[in-house]
Amino acid sequence: MVELGQLEAHHDKFAKRHSRVVAVSLDGLEDSKKMQEDFPHLTVVADHEHKLVDAVAVLHPGAGEHGEDVAVPTTILVDKYGVVRALFRPTNVASRLSASEVLATVDKKLAAP
Repeated sequence: MVELGQLEAHHDKFAKRHSRVVAVSLDGLEDSKKMQEDFPHLTVVADHEHKLVDAVAVLHPGAGEHGEDVAVPTTILVDKYGVVRALFRPTNVASRLSASEVLATVDKKLAAP
């Protein structure tokens, strides 16, 4: 969750770019609510039934610390029209884009013409 903290810390930079960060949680509703409280500037979506992660094919079954299913840390940039403009899906479950890298990608892929 270090990465969520970094994204939260940069919330003002995302806001200046008219962008928001949505984090998908595979935890139950109560745990997802707690995560939302911990990161109030992010939008946390509870997906304990795996409907969203299945739809975008980012579920990594059994890859969790205790053999639980986890979502591959995927970054998807979607423009205001719902068009995917960038996708980062690492081959390693431990790899994630830094907040600075996400901001740079927003600037490159979602900047107004």
